[in-house]
Amino acid sequence: MSFILGIIPARGGSKGIPKKNIAPLCGKPLIAYTLDAAVNSKRLSDTIVSTDSQEIADIASDYGANVPFLRPAELSDDFSPTINAVIHAVKEYEKLYNKYVNIVALLQPTAPLRTSEDIDKSIELMINNPSSSSLISCYNCERVHPRIMYTIDNNIGASLFKDHKVGVRRQDFEDVYVRNGAIYLTKRKLLNEDILVDENPICYIMPERRSINIDSTYDIELAECLLSKASR
Repeated sequence: MSFILGIIPARGGSKGIPKKNIAPLCGKPLIAYTLDAAVNSKRLSDTIVSTDSQEIADIASDYGANVPFLRPAELSDDFSPTINAVIHAVKEYEKLYNKYVNIVALLQPTAPLRTSEDIDKSIELMINNPSSSSLISCYNCERVHPRIMYTIDNNIGASLFKDHKVGVRRQDFEDVYVRNGAIYLTKRKLLNEDILVDENPICYIMPERRSINIDSTYDIELAECLLSKASR
């Protein structure tokens, strides 16, 4: 049986929102929502938090998280690829617990509306597609379709699509999906090649309302509205 390790990456630095990963959201730190989803997952074998911040480690521990080690500073700056932090966490976990990790589930704390059911269904989808090595979660971007997007140079617009025609109904656009950053699944053989997502990942489709990714104060306000509505 595959050992599936959940990794919640939560470095201390953040340019957009100070201490973003523990920013308050409806009375709880942001990371708590991802911790709740991971703890209630039936498919994850274990979950750890990878952080360089003792403050984040303490808060995560207060919410029942396992923080077995701190991430080195050189893997935690603005330019450090996520894959490096993931590989470090896997190797340290295996050494500490004498386990072999088959699949990594990367769960970013900036996706607070992702559920334990989303995690479990994505894992089931990957297990049922054994020839695939990675999975991403995404949503249908029909509301903001790329066919209505333009680049602008000196006030002159150019459509992203060369065959774009104004007047075509949105209902007639092809389905296009956006990676939402909530769930990444990666088999060990990809990690051995320093790859988190390959060219043709499985796509686990989530509704747009659960796909919000916190990157600004507006995102926090939107998430608060959605969470408040869901709790009524």
